[in-house]
Amino acid sequence: MLKALIVDDEYPARMELRYMLEKHPDVEIIGEATNAREALRLIEALDYDVIFLDVQMPGMSGIDLAAQLKNRPVPPKVVFVTAYEHYAVPAFALRAVDYLLKPFDDERLAETIQRLREMHGGSGQGEGDRGEPPAREGRKGPTLNWVLCERDGRQIPVPLDEIVYIFSEGYNVYVQTYSERLLTRYTLQELTERLPSDQFFRCHRSYLINIYQVRELSPYFNGAYLLRMKDKNHSEVPVSRANVKRLKELFSMD
Repeated sequence: MLKALIVDDEYPARMELRYMLEKHPDVEIIGEATNAREALRLIEALDYDVIFLDVQMPGMSGIDLAAQLKNRPVPPKVVFVTAYEHYAVPAFALRAVDYLLKPFDDERLAETIQRLREMHGGSGQGEGDRGEPPAREGRKGPTLNWVLCERDGRQIPVPLDEIVYIFSEGYNVYVQTYSERLLTRYTLQELTERLPSDQFFRCHRSYLINIYQVRELSPYFNGAYLLRMKDKNHSEVPVSRANVKRLKELFSMD
């Protein structure tokens, strides 16, 4: 169950979002606030999994509130809900889970909820193989021909052949090309399911690699492997024990 807080100074906006969220039985709305100060008091009193946060409000802005929340030992996840697209860059710099631009529909909100489910379901698990996702699951949605990323507030389609690897860090997912690291709004699981399986391999819970961008494969400790990639920094990417068998199949290793 995702415990949610809605923060918006406009009553109709709060009611509309509540109505849309109530269509998701695993989202429990346990608080509403009309401004950032009120939200802070609620957050001090209760632990929320996610905050649906407006940007422009009287007094402290949603961006300022999110910046304060980052300093908490276990900050709630933040989804910005706003009519202003030009706040997207500072929002994602604060590791927002998503940026919902009003008006949005049920389908767009469902994408956000699914992302939150995946993050919430994976929280609290230790390192190593425990909770390791399967290398490839059933597909959801059409196969992608590129991955849409963010650069300086603009949407950049990155061709698949330019992607060296993709990885998650905190709440964010990044696409690594030869010389550049770009933020994407996809989850790692979405990309695992929608990128071509003969080119992209989920080698670790936090990494998805382009198999044609591997420079070296080396045995690592405890049965795992370490890959050196073809980006300009020759990044090292781990392969968990659970995925070594598939790695050997892909590279025809005995």
